[in-house]
Amino acid sequence: MYAMDLLLSRRSHLQVLRVLYHAEEPLSGREIERRTGLSNRATMMALETLSEAAAVHYQEEGNAYLFELNPDNYFVRKALKAAFDAEDLFWDDLRRTVRRVVRPRPTAAVATGPLARDESLSFGRIDLVLLFSSGRNRIRAFPSTETLTEEVFNRYGLPMECVLLDANTMNRDEYDSLWRRVEREGVLLFGTLE
Repeated sequence: MYAMDLLLSRRSHLQVLRVLYHAEEPLSGREIERRTGLSNRATMMALETLSEAAAVHYQEEGNAYLFELNPDNYFVRKALKAAFDAEDLFWDDLRRTVRRVVRPRPTAAVATGPLARDESLSFGRIDLVLLFSSGRNRIRAFPSTETLTEEVFNRYGLPMECVLLDANTMNRDEYDSLWRRVEREGVLLFGTLE
């Protein structure tokens, strides 16, 4: 069985499948192109291959073709659905992992970086900002953040960098760019940033 090889042989296939999985209605090729950020040619080639593999259905509507996943396709139903559902639960799983591993527990955790920006074309990396109630707790947490970095890599295959701050250090001028990045792209895992 080489069906999964065909479906996932190119990154463009995966991007198109992901967009169609999350779509609430059939999408035009132009809309799929817009949502994936792929070129028109790459989008059309992926749709053609996925249609030939019966992973995607299309219907003609006026001058456009509308595409959707084929829910009756075994590999779409059994493999892709499970994979995309797991992706959707990623941030919640990371939250639980941070809360379980980091001691003392931070008052807040926020992720930034390529994954938080949803940059599907870049290799994933997690930049994690951990806030602690005191400098003492921040210092005591350093060893557990090393454990967290190892666990995140082993669990998700992702490199991670941590920035540890406390109420006394978080407002320093040197962290202004960090807070702008957090505001722009941050995924709050737990706590508040106030």
